Amino acid sequence: MDINEINNEIDNLIRELNTLVKSLANSRELIAEDNFKRATNYLSETEIALQAIAGKVSKIKLLI
Repeated sequence: MDINEINNEIDNLIRELNTLVKSLANSRELIAEDNFKRATNYLSETEIALQAIAGKVSKIKLLI
């Protein structure tokens, strides 16, 4: 991976994190509305996505 590819991957990770922030906000709203089942689903999906991002960050860390 060259520096441009690393920068592109970092940009992608930032976009993914921004999406996850919105998902967390949605979960918070669902919890406030007592819609725990949907909130739990959002939170589970967010957890999986964060684990994937952590793996990508680890890979980048090894490359730099």
